[in-house]
Amino acid sequence: MKVLLLCGGEGTRLHPLTKKIPKPLIKIKNKTIIDHIIEHLSKYGLEEFLVCSGYKSIMIERHFDNYKSITTQIINSGKVDILQRIIDCKSMINNEFMVCYGDTIADVNIKKLYDFHKSHQGIATICSYQLKQNFGIVKENQKGAVISFDEKLRYPGSINIGYFIFDKKIFKHIQTANNWLDLIKILIQKKQLYAFKHDGIHITINTLTELASAEKSIELYLNKL
Repeated sequence: MKVLLLCGGEGTRLHPLTKKIPKPLIKIKNKTIIDHIIEHLSKYGLEEFLVCSGYKSIMIERHFDNYKSITTQIINSGKVDILQRIIDCKSMINNEFMVCYGDTIADVNIKKLYDFHKSHQGIATICSYQLKQNFGIVKENQKGAVISFDEKLRYPGSINIGYFIFDKKIFKHIQTANNWLDLIKILIQKKQLYAFKHDGIHITINTLTELASAEKSIELYLNKL
């Protein structure tokens, strides 16, 4: 199964850092984000990667020149929507394929994700994660007496953490979609999108604050590998 790595965004929320390097090449514990991702995926026998670049593509290309144990191909689509990046890879895809964001590190069990995808027989599977509040929630009555306390209150929904599996049939639906979000909505409408619940570690790096947090979270992630 081939993996499309989305590495083309500008990462403007990480300025000034990303004015010099693309986000996937930011280092956490002396290893780039994209290296952490590939190292995890390779454990499951995934060795063919289509690297969807754009912003500072030449730096992405040079980075992947150092890889010898996996097969990589760079597809530079420029500044485009995710949907167009997938379309540009169509000629290189023969069967089901994965799509992974290039800024999210997670210890997703790829075998379980794949088995889930096959068993539900949908066109697409998304990896979801349920967030918890960072604070304990206290409720009190009119007299000030505490009537409930919840230390780990969950949000009502889950978030997308950027790990997908698609059947090749997805390209039929891509033809009718205007953009990435539109494609997701079409799949939902046709009941062809399923969510695999990930309850392990996930580290998303979109801001400088998240990057600082990632430096701490990565220790837990590495200890689980």
